[in-house]
Amino acid sequence: MFDQISAVLKDNEFPPNCFQMQFVVYRNYNASEDMILQASPWESKPANLRKFMETIRAEYGMGNEAIEIGFAYINSKAEKEDISQVILIGDMPANTKEEVELRRKSKGENYWNKTTFSSPTHYEKELALLKKNNISVHAFYVGEQAKENFEAIARASGGRCAELQINSDKGSELLASIVSETVLKHTGGSKGDELVKAYRAKFAPKLYT
Repeated sequence: MFDQISAVLKDNEFPPNCFQMQFVVYRNYNASEDMILQASPWESKPANLRKFMETIRAEYGMGNEAIEIGFAYINSKAEKEDISQVILIGDMPANTKEEVELRRKSKGENYWNKTTFSSPTHYEKELALLKKNNISVHAFYVGEQAKENFEAIARASGGRCAELQINSDKGSELLASIVSETVLKHTGGSKGDELVKAYRAKFAPKLYT
């Protein structure tokens, strides 16, 4: 994905590393403050993101997950940073308001009040702020359990939603195309549509036939 975006930018005389990505991992309220959310630095080198992901393990599941924590993190960064899109990948829906309240009790409000997660929030509230900041959420669900919720999230923010078929090349191709096109459109400014057309012609013709 990085290589393809950089190639299109180079072909059109843009600096190849004029975009960055960050990986953010969310879990649930049975995790400690340092584990409920983990984030990589912003990177223009995919090898560094791979190193970050090699340290990550799937932990602290409680059914529905604390997607609201991830969205709140993005909103806090969007005040100072130019963020064009969020790619949400998961196998479970977001916590309901009732689940947020209940699950925070696993460690207690006395614990959370001393952390950066002192104020309870909900994914719909954070999603509205993302939309206000013109940040689309493209949602990829792994399995049917998250489908309905992820479709609603993408629809509310103007993003796209699809099943991520982790055992199929088609799944990774679709994910790569959505991310790449949004990066190129945002990076290209007035030439964004031209960059998207160039990307489709060069790397994703089968997705558009």
